Amino acid sequence: MKTAIILNRSAGTLAGQPIDDTVAAIRHAFEKHGAEVELAAAEPAACHGEIQKAIDSDADVVVVGGGDGTIHTAANLLLPTGKAMGILPLGTLNLLARDLQTPLDLDAAFQALADGELRAIDVAEVNGELFLNSSVLGFYPNVVQEREEKRKRHRLLKWPAMGVALAKTLYRLPLLDVRIDWGEGPRRVRTPVLVVSNNPYDGEAGSMLLRRNTLDSGQLGVYVARHRDAWGLMRLMGRSVMGTWQHDEELETLTATQLTVHSRRRRLKMVNDGEVQQLEPPLNYRIRHKALTVLAPRRNGT
Repeated sequence: MKTAIILNRSAGTLAGQPIDDTVAAIRHAFEKHGAEVELAAAEPAACHGEIQKAIDSDADVVVVGGGDGTIHTAANLLLPTGKAMGILPLGTLNLLARDLQTPLDLDAAFQALADGELRAIDVAEVNGELFLNSSVLGFYPNVVQEREEKRKRHRLLKWPAMGVALAKTLYRLPLLDVRIDWGEGPRRVRTPVLVVSNNPYDGEAGSMLLRRNTLDSGQLGVYVARHRDAWGLMRLMGRSVMGTWQHDEELETLTATQLTVHSRRRRLKMVNDGEVQQLEPPLNYRIRHKALTVLAPRRNGT
């Protein structure tokens, strides 16, 4: 199998590490399993071009190492081609890699993907914009923008900047006033946060990261918080850590194959796979069942 591998040299896990050692370890892992490898380690600005070059080559699989933003870019480029995508978890959260059961230890991840299997998973989209994990409206886009402003102005690390941004945004908690329709007619909701996920989340105790055990259900997860103050949202965050968020009486959950969000605003701000975007409503969400082929670790040891 011909495999093209592109690494984001600035991804969190690679930062400060000797890149030559990492490249050699990855190449060895894939070649040991019979793959013919072309590998490039690129700066962030060059990743798009390197991914496109790999897609245009005769590679059967394009493996991308980076954070959620790099993976998002690769998926958008790969989806129309039908080529398979592999994910090396080199970022901070590595959400999709976690849900694919990819080891976060790099050496183990190299081995698991090199001996992996091809799977078809769902992707979701909003107004034609692809997302693999989630699309979040409400207060959270303000948190992300404030976080990046703090990082640039005060040179804060990502997590301290996130804490400061979260506290500031919760203090002046904005409410989103929209109408949502998942096939049963429009219904008005006023909410601090509306989350649409690519496949529903599963409860998992002891982790602040919401997880999905299934990536090919053909369903969107829709989550509407009815909390009206910061304390209510903080309780919900605490329950997320404890794995009991599903029992929050002020959190409405549903599944759908499509969802429309109507608003009087000219544009709605959202965070799609960690990236802030603004789109003109109505927002038309839909699931694309098994639209993306991925190279993933073998399931159940098969």
